[in-house]
Amino acid sequence: MHVFHHQHLKSLAQDRDGEQHFCAIGPPCGVHDFQVWVHTLPPGAHTPLQRHAGSFACLAFSGSGKLLIDGGPVRFQAPCTLVVPPGCDFQITNNSALPLRVLSVFNTEPQRL
Repeated sequence: MHVFHHQHLKSLAQDRDGEQHFCAIGPPCGVHDFQVWVHTLPPGAHTPLQRHAGSFACLAFSGSGKLLIDGGPVRFQAPCTLVVPPGCDFQITNNSALPLRVLSVFNTEPQRL
């Protein structure tokens, strides 16, 4: 299949500590060499602290936040792309009063820290 409709995929959405997310492409769709996730973080929410063996990219479509990496915060404002090198511990937080909407792409499962 070449087109995956998000209406069906959104029914698989998960809610973790206020973060709403769903896998747009990945193992649930039969794709195993990379994954694409859509996340919505409400104000004050954050992703888990994590590390990937491969590269990680995150496109911020709306909102602003902080990328916690290399021991310090890097502030960002949408629209922008965050790139995390392999093996780096990182976390994304929403530090604004509006939801932070991002799309992340990676080729290895995250290791939760």
